[in-house]
Amino acid sequence: MREPILKAIAMPPRIFWAPFLPAIINLALQFPFMFIGMGVFSMNPLIFVFPIVFAHVFLVIYGAREPHLSSMVRAFGPMAGGSQNIYKSKGTKLAP
Repeated sequence: MREPILKAIAMPPRIFWAPFLPAIINLALQFPFMFIGMGVFSMNPLIFVFPIVFAHVFLVIYGAREPHLSSMVRAFGPMAGGSQNIYKSKGTKLAP
């Protein structure tokens, strides 16, 4: 009974061996450029396959080193703007 819970925590979801969220972000960024290039500039769509595959291979390699990359991307959202110190001091501190 504990095995599915531990497996879900130990190995986050992946798409073709890349972490789920960065792979989706990669496709969400590169597909519009591909369709714009095809529609506006009449470019061959095979040209866009190489950057998509290259970025996915990069995500696979980086995801092997850091398997919880999707969780790190989700956690970056609330901290993207930084934090404000309660007391004036140099630098950014997360706690007073």
